[in-house]
Amino acid sequence: MRMAKFFLLMAVLILGANDLFAQRKNQIEFYAGAAFPLSPDDFKEYTRVGLSGNAQYVIFPSPRLGITLNIGYESFSVDNAKFTNALSTQLTGQPASYWASLDLTTPTGTVRINPSSDISARLIRFGGGLRPYLTAPEANTQIFLLAQANYNLINNKYSATDLPYDYDPTTTILQWATFDDDTWEQTIGENDENVVGFGLGGGLEIPAGESFNVVLQGLFNIISTKGESTSFVGVTVGLVF
Repeated sequence: MRMAKFFLLMAVLILGANDLFAQRKNQIEFYAGAAFPLSPDDFKEYTRVGLSGNAQYVIFPSPRLGITLNIGYESFSVDNAKFTNALSTQLTGQPASYWASLDLTTPTGTVRINPSSDISARLIRFGGGLRPYLTAPEANTQIFLLAQANYNLINNKYSATDLPYDYDPTTTILQWATFDDDTWEQTIGENDENVVGFGLGGGLEIPAGESFNVVLQGLFNIISTKGESTSFVGVTVGLVF
C-alpha cells in the first residue's frame, strides 16, 4: 500500500509539472548498456559483466537543474564453472573438476558425478534524483551530474547438480546433493531482497536530430544488501525525447 501511494504521488507530481516547470522542456529518456561488478569481492570475482536498461522522465525546476524519476533493470550471471570449483574447494578441499574425474563407490554401486551450478541475479530499480547541469541550457553539448535514491527489488536464482558438500578424508566418504531455488531458500535463508540503494554519476547529452538527443551516462550504484553492500557501475547510451 505504501508503494502504491508513493507511485500515485509521483504521477500527480509529473502531471502537474508541465505548468509549474515551464522554463525548460521536460524530457523522456531510454538507454541501455553494461553493468560492471565492483563489490563485494565474491561478486566481482565470479560475476560476469551484466546488462543495464533504464527509462527516465526528467522535469526542470530551473534551466540548470533536472529532477529525475526512473525505472531501471540490471541482470547478472555468474561464471558457473569457476564458482562451482571454488565452492567445492571451500567445502571439501578439492575442486569440482577433481570429483568429476573419479569413480565413486556407493552402497548401490559405482557412480561418477558431474558437479555444476547455475546462479543469476536480477534487480528492478525505482527511484528519483537530482541532475545538475554544468553547462548553460543553450550549449550544444550538455554536461551533467546525477545523484539518485533507488528502491531495488532483487531476485536471485540458484540451482546446483551433484554439488560436493562434505568429504571425510579418513573414510574417503563424499556427500553431494542437488539444490533448486526453493531448497536453497529453505536451507540457507531468504533468497530475495527489497532494499534501498544510491547512485552517483554523470554524463553527456549530444544533439542527434531535430526531435531527439543522444545521452551517454555512467552511474556508480551501491545497494544495501545483507552482509556486505553490493556495488556496480552502469555505463549506458540512449535517446532523449
